Amino acid sequence: MENNASKIVSAAVLGKDFETVFVNGEAYVIHPLTIHKIAGAGYYLSDLKESATVVDVLHSLKDISVASHALSWIIQGDDSLYEELSHGGFDEVIEALEIGFSTISAENFYKLSVLAKNVANLTAKQKR
Repeated sequence: MENNASKIVSAAVLGKDFETVFVNGEAYVIHPLTIHKIAGAGYYLSDLKESATVVDVLHSLKDISVASHALSWIIQGDDSLYEELSHGGFDEVIEALEIGFSTISAENFYKLSVLAKNVANLTAKQKR
């Protein structure tokens, strides 16, 4: 575990901590996810059903539009890539999301999805 941690830190210092994904024949680089990127993607993924694994959660998506918005946030930190990503195949976009979220632990992703649902529920409920 200690060797893995030192490898992660060294990769970050050297700028080698990224993943490359391909959607619709284009290559996109995913750098380590920031809170900003996670929150942006979480906004679009907040309606996902609860599942045992991250892969199952992502495969519960039914709409390429939602998946493309989330992937744009993971890659770019905004919606600017949404249009071109939405021209890719659904499986390509889901696989790219999986790769993006693989940069954080599955436990943290699950906590994030639960938190996003709770925030959505709190903001959607009217005060009485």
